[in-house]
Amino acid sequence: MFSMLTDFFQTIEHCLRETGNTIKQMDYLHILLVAGVVVLFILLVFRSFRELSERRAELLWSALSAFFVCLLLFCCIVANQAGILVFEPSAKPEDTVSHFFDSFIAGDTKAAVRDLGENQQLLYIPSDTDDTGMLYYDALKNSYSYQLLGPAEIDKGHATQKVSFSYLKLSELPGPIYLYVMDDLEDYVSTHKKNEIYDSEENYLPETLDKVYRNGVEHILQDPAPYLGTIETELSLDFSGKRWYLHVNDDLIRAFCGGVSPGANFANNAKSEVLQDLTFIPKQYKIAEGALVGPEPNRDKFGCTHDPAEIRALVEAYPRLTGNNETFWNEDIDIKSDGISYYADDTILVIGWKQLIYNRFCTFAEVYIADPSQIRRKLSEDTFGSPIHKTATNMAAECNAVVAINGDFYKYRTVGLTTYQRQVYRFNPGALEFCHVDGNGDLLFTYAGELPTKDAAEKYVADNDILFTIAFGPVLVENYEIHNSSPNYALGEVTQNYARSSIGQTGRGHYLLMNMNFGFGTPNGTIADSCRIMQAMGCERAYALDGGQTAEIVLNNKMFNKVDYGGERYVSDIIVFDTAMPRNEND
Repeated sequence: MFSMLTDFFQTIEHCLRETGNTIKQMDYLHILLVAGVVVLFILLVFRSFRELSERRAELLWSALSAFFVCLLLFCCIVANQAGILVFEPSAKPEDTVSHFFDSFIAGDTKAAVRDLGENQQLLYIPSDTDDTGMLYYDALKNSYSYQLLGPAEIDKGHATQKVSFSYLKLSELPGPIYLYVMDDLEDYVSTHKKNEIYDSEENYLPETLDKVYRNGVEHILQDPAPYLGTIETELSLDFSGKRWYLHVNDDLIRAFCGGVSPGANFANNAKSEVLQDLTFIPKQYKIAEGALVGPEPNRDKFGCTHDPAEIRALVEAYPRLTGNNETFWNEDIDIKSDGISYYADDTILVIGWKQLIYNRFCTFAEVYIADPSQIRRKLSEDTFGSPIHKTATNMAAECNAVVAINGDFYKYRTVGLTTYQRQVYRFNPGALEFCHVDGNGDLLFTYAGELPTKDAAEKYVADNDILFTIAFGPVLVENYEIHNSSPNYALGEVTQNYARSSIGQTGRGHYLLMNMNFGFGTPNGTIADSCRIMQAMGCERAYALDGGQTAEIVLNNKMFNKVDYGGERYVSDIIVFDTAMPRNEND
């Protein structure tokens, strides 16, 4: 009982102290509001006394009513000034931070993630990493250590904690491994028969290089101490539901990954770097799932030309991206306005142009990506349901998009299926047709009635590895054939002339973005026009996005097409294509 009274009086004392501090920091307007409440309280009490002779028995209740009404108004003013007053949390933020690091270092990532304010990938290890590559990650995990730097600083329901974290700096390993491998290779050659070392064309056998490379990795990792690094960082925490939740920052995530890009396939790329003088091993890059920002593209690699031969040479320079796929673009297109725009690095190739087709003025952007992680959905404020709308160029710049196209503007309407980062947030399907993007970067379609319940939608998302879902439509092309949607389709006024926006795909990692706008004396178009155009361009699959003023392609953070009414619309979402190359390697 005594303990309960002590806690009660401590709570009252905390609230009074915080209220006093808030009043001291109030601006002129809030002080006037407080003064008004005081005056109102005096008037109500005075009125109660005036009625004393008539309603003596109700005086106490009248006074108490006046007091509580004015107290409520006063609390609203204080909360508006400084946020809702909170009790001092009994839990310690230091305990959450320690539990998080202890769990992560012990390999219990599920327990560590439960301490976070959001689901986040803490360490990316590619699933195809071989035994030699796993030596790096095992050494990295064994190198982790941390230390709390002093107590946490608490401000109501928010806290900060300074931490020192040590880790193996993976990026410093390839250099010494290379030197060891070169020396070891000489010894290996001198002690083995020629046919055990070389193939018929005098190239090193893969097993030869694998052997000496593994020797080098094992030798250097025997004493990793010279390659340890330490960062000092400040982490923030928020109190919710009787516990603290931690927010890890980019510096700490990078340290968890050994100081390299969180999405980098370090094991593969390190081998490529060490053996680059002996054989060719292509580097691999990936954007970590859940990352809100992609690597910054090299602005010097954006360009524009009027020479089709220059674009053809660019396409031929990146065979790993284009593979055997024919480009949607070709040298015979009659380019309208501004020439041909482009961007290219080892992970993404973009070609943008404008042309007349079927008497419609279209803006196209052809995109090749090396990894499915490079196609992503960007929501305003990176939060489902955010009331804040932004322009497509603004959102594209926020996430370092090379090229982007508008999405379905989900916040403008309540109908649809919204999947974001593998989670179904909205299920109100109506009679719409949906476009799902899976873990391979492929566009998958479902039609009205195929997902009758939210449970069915969640099962489809899980079974098909769906990353996000776009809800506008209709489907334009499937299996290279035009899909004839109903003229009464619920969205987009399909039979009327409007600016149109579409996304198509042919082959793995190969996309076509299209906007149809006024230009060169042509009208806007119908959904039937979008179907004909996307089929004629060679799309295996294609889907209609939100149109009208929303229809927009963004290239290099600039509007690439002519937008209706002369300016961008503020929207809730876009579809982005990022480079996966870290900026320090993208020269």
